[in-house]
Parts: sequence; C-alpha cells; structure tokens
Amino acid sequence: MSFSIDIQSLSDFKRIRIANQSINAHIDIISKGGLLNSWVNSTLDIIDGNDFGQGWENFEAHGFKSGKMNPYSCRLYNGKYEHDQKHYHVEKFYLGDHALHGVLYDALFEIESTHIQSDSAYVILKYDYHKEDPGFPFEYQVQIKWIFSEDNKVTVQTIIHNKDHVSFPMMDGWHPYFSIGNSIDDCTLQFTNKGMLAYNAALIPTGEILKNNQFEKGLALAGVELDNGFIVDDENPNCILENTKYKLVIHPDHHYPYLQLYTPPGRKSIAIENLSGAPDCFNNKMGLHIMQPHSTWKLETQFQLFSK
Repeated sequence: MSFSIDIQSLSDFKRIRIANQSINAHIDIISKGGLLNSWVNSTLDIIDGNDFGQGWENFEAHGFKSGKMNPYSCRLYNGKYEHDQKHYHVEKFYLGDHALHGVLYDALFEIESTHIQSDSAYVILKYDYHKEDPGFPFEYQVQIKWIFSEDNKVTVQTIIHNKDHVSFPMMDGWHPYFSIGNSIDDCTLQFTNKGMLAYNAALIPTGEILKNNQFEKGLALAGVELDNGFIVDDENPNCILENTKYKLVIHPDHHYPYLQLYTPPGRKSIAIENLSGAPDCFNNKMGLHIMQPHSTWKLETQFQLFSK
C-alpha cells in the first residue's frame, strides 16, 4: 500500500502522521486540539503550523494556527450570551473585552481509530466535553475524522453529539493558515460570495451585509490586508488560492456557509477559515445552530492541492 500511519508522542499529546509514499506527501494531525499542523508535498509545507517541539507553549499568542473553533469562533461579545432565557458568561479565552475562538482549541482528543485503505488513510479523534467552562455548561462529544486521499486531498469531517438533556447553541469552524510559496503577495485568491459582513471596530458584525465582488475573477493579494468575513455562494462555495506553481482548492459543504479571511503580519500565509456561523453568532444568530437534546450534527470541508 502507498499509505502509512505513524503515531509519536509529543509532550502530553500525539502526532499522527498519515503519509502517501507514492507522491512523497504527508499530513500531521495533532491530538491536542485535533488540528492539521502540517501538509508536506515533497519539500513544500502548505500549512503554516505550530512548533510543538517544546509542547503546546503559547498556542493562543501565535494566532491559534489551524485551531478547532468550537462552540463559537472569532469574537463573542464580552463573552456573554443568552439561551433559553438564561444568561451565560464564558471564562475562556479573551482578547481585550471579548472571548475568542471557543473552548476546544486545546482539548486533548483521544485517538479512537486509524485505518489504511488502498486509496486513502484516516484517523478518528474523539473528545467528550464535560461542562469545563462555567459559561458553557453542557455535555457534548466531538469526533473529528481526518482523511488523506491519493489525489492529494485532505478531508475533515466533524461530528457533534449532544449528550445532554437540554439544547444549547453551537457553531463550528477551523482556523488553518495556508502557504503555497514564500509570500502570499505572489498569490491570487478567488471566490464568489453573497456579501461581506460589516464589522465594527472590535470586529463584531453589525448585521449589515455589504456587496463585494472583488474576488470573483481572482484578486492579487500583493499589499491586500484582510480580516473580513463573507457569506459563501451556495452554488459555488469553492475558495481558490494559487500562484504560478500551485493551486489550492478549499471546498466546504453547506454546513459551513461563512468564510473568514485573515492576513497575518509577515505575509507568509493566509488564514482561510470555514465557519458554520458568523462571529458573535450566539448573539446575532447569524448561522447559529441549536443542538437539540441527543441530536447529532455532521460537517465537512475539503482541501486539495494541484501542481501546475
């Protein structure tokens, strides 16, 4: 078989490497956070990931690279929300006045299973959340399945199970930073959308949707700074990052109707984030999903790299 799976310990968590020897490529999944930390094709790593050689160390300070965003993403206004006429105030994690990126980004997932097939290999991770944050006092389970296919495609499926007898608000997303060369200034970004979210100075959506078509034919990213959210086009949800050597196609399913883009300092990479809801969706209800008691919700997005 062309595929192999290797599991190594890093500090108190695991690195799961799924390799495809036939194309000299591999992905690295980290069990803490359940995240994709590396995707190497020959000598190119298209994921701007984290250095876990010394353990977890300041993951938040380095931009939540590749992080699992759940049960909310981006900013939750003052860390507060209301559900079923009850008020909640989360404790984790704050940037200024607002809670940021949920409560599972550093959760220690267990490896539930691995499997190698002729055309792919995968790992399934599982985490049971037991009301760890007083501001989100609900019982639920998250399963993450990372699949590496022979056509140089990475698929990630998230299955959320409500283990509680009550309903609760839910949003899911990912925070990967992609790099297909030395700088994003050499790249173009192309996607269609149904509008751009208007943000206030604190990057909280105002509720206004702005028309934006600058990416429809591909926008050169040289000098372009982004920290913006968009509503995905249902009929054409793909987001394409490309340069003269590579083309990366990001294909979310309909459960991820929002796209957040961020260009970090240094411009080595760009965060292209598939989100099920808008920032602060616990309050503005944009894309908010309510997990009914004992219900299940499955979401999927795919990343595929092509060489030119």
